[in-house]
Amino acid sequence: MNLLQGVPTKSVLLAGKSPLLAMMSAVLLLRSTQESGKVDKYKEVFTAAGLPVRSISPIGFEFFDLDELYQCVSRPEGFAGIIFSSPRTVASVRRCLEENSSMEEWETSGLRAKWSALPAFSVGTSTASEAQQLGFQTVGDDSGNAENLVQLISQKIQSGQPPLLFPCGTLRRDVIPNHLQDNNIAFTGCTVYRTCPEPSLEQNLTSYLKEHGVPRAVTFFSPSGVQFSKVILEKLQIVPSSHCKFFAIGSTTERAMLDNGLLISGVSSKPSPESLLDCIRGGLERSGVS
Repeated sequence: MNLLQGVPTKSVLLAGKSPLLAMMSAVLLLRSTQESGKVDKYKEVFTAAGLPVRSISPIGFEFFDLDELYQCVSRPEGFAGIIFSSPRTVASVRRCLEENSSMEEWETSGLRAKWSALPAFSVGTSTASEAQQLGFQTVGDDSGNAENLVQLISQKIQSGQPPLLFPCGTLRRDVIPNHLQDNNIAFTGCTVYRTCPEPSLEQNLTSYLKEHGVPRAVTFFSPSGVQFSKVILEKLQIVPSSHCKFFAIGSTTERAMLDNGLLISGVSSKPSPESLLDCIRGGLERSGVS
């Protein structure tokens, strides 16, 4: 049985656009879906450039032990700052406040003001934006990756200072904790979420194909996204080809794609919509999509 029977494979050309933009009728981002009511910076930037974009999440998240995280968040005087390595780490702080207190108390108790006086080291503009909405003063928004962020932390935090609060997930990489340990910078790690496959991924991708056809560009945002979506993408015949190019956000995701035998047309050095837009444009131009 042909899984794509009845699915359009030709893209609708964008009237009045250049040949390159016309060919790029659909850009698929395999990323966590944006919370309702929040501005999607990727959609905003790509739409302004005349490129229709759709985000489909290949992964889900389960939070746990948020009461332990709240015990730390409620004691800002015991920390020199906080590290946010992804939007989920920010979401964990928000959830621990909602479940153990309230956002109103976060404002009125002085907790927000005390934390805003401390640096919130954040990887990427999306993570920083989430943290800023909670009232944190972010540092390192344009660092691009954990390797660059830890260098900035070393410049701002000295050995002997109170620990940094470091909420994280079960798939946490060792780049940040290893660097902190090597530089005698104290930190308190709180593992508060696990990554799991999105159960409706195949259904969501099938609906996407019926509406848009095979995308011109597919971008992976995390190694977990590669792991959980590769088999389903192959099943639905969304594979690298002359008409469909694969891209990565960051070197870690790039390595995961290479380990899974995926041909990569470009790697965005920073997790920002502007950087990814330039990456996709360049990758398609190099591939002869013009």
